[in-house]
Amino acid sequence: MLTKRYPMVQFKKDTWEIDEFDVASIFLLVGAEKAMVIDCGMGIGDLRGAIEQITDKPLITVITHGHIDHTGNGRQFGELWIHPKDQGPAIPQSTERRRFDVSRIAQRQKGCIGAPYTMFNLYPYDIDTDIREPGEDEPMPVIHDLYDGQTFDLGGGRIVTAYECPGHSAGEMVFLDEQTRTLFAGDAVNFNLGAGACPLETCYKALTRIHGMRDRYDDIYNGHHDFRPLGDPLDEECVPTLLAMMKDILEGHYYTVTEPSPWGSAMPLTRGAKGPANVAMPVNKDHPGMAQMGARRMVTVQRGRNFLSFNADNLFEKP
Repeated sequence: MLTKRYPMVQFKKDTWEIDEFDVASIFLLVGAEKAMVIDCGMGIGDLRGAIEQITDKPLITVITHGHIDHTGNGRQFGELWIHPKDQGPAIPQSTERRRFDVSRIAQRQKGCIGAPYTMFNLYPYDIDTDIREPGEDEPMPVIHDLYDGQTFDLGGGRIVTAYECPGHSAGEMVFLDEQTRTLFAGDAVNFNLGAGACPLETCYKALTRIHGMRDRYDDIYNGHHDFRPLGDPLDEECVPTLLAMMKDILEGHYYTVTEPSPWGSAMPLTRGAKGPANVAMPVNKDHPGMAQMGARRMVTVQRGRNFLSFNADNLFEKP
């Protein structure tokens, strides 16, 4: 039986953060008539079963972006809303790669205690059972286009609006719930932001626009809680610092130096581990935002707690 034992926190009224075992965060917003699921994680266990323990309302499932750790359990839901630019990758992607990524991401989020979690299997799931190929009763869901300004009425005055915020992926979306004054940002915002899917100028303009809406929200929740406690929002300085870094880069006020990785070496029992050699990163000619990271000249800069990675060969929009 697939696990439903996800850690979860109701951090605002009818608003839940469901922790996919330190890999990804799924959010559940319950309105008077419908409920919204934001993202589907890497695909560990029975996500829908866990959600149905909280609410029996009809579900609207939206995806912030098409990366492997946000679509994994998408087949447990009959319909998904995804921006057209992020509809290329399979749902779910390779089981082998998902299992590999789960172990690495969990280590990152647990930090110095990552090794005991992997050594002694302290997570309440079995990696070989709970990360799997879809069953015969899990056909490919119907995919709907998600577009900028689209609204979802959950009932009782709870209306959620989707906004484009490209950078981490070409079709990255954020969701504004004005009833609880909360912005759900996926991977568009983080203290460790990879923004190489489009020109950095495009990302800067999009994030500036979202930051300009801050009179409509108090808190930002992103798709991973590695830089914040479960159930707590991102610190307020995250976005202003990112914008200041992007502005400096676009104005040429940065230079590169070689530094050791801030993530340190591999944890015990995984030292020297390699990813599955026969599993390629997703490449989609129609959706370049989903292209393989290695195909780009990525540079990482740091300011305080913020790390920003960008494509040094793709800073400006084409005229």
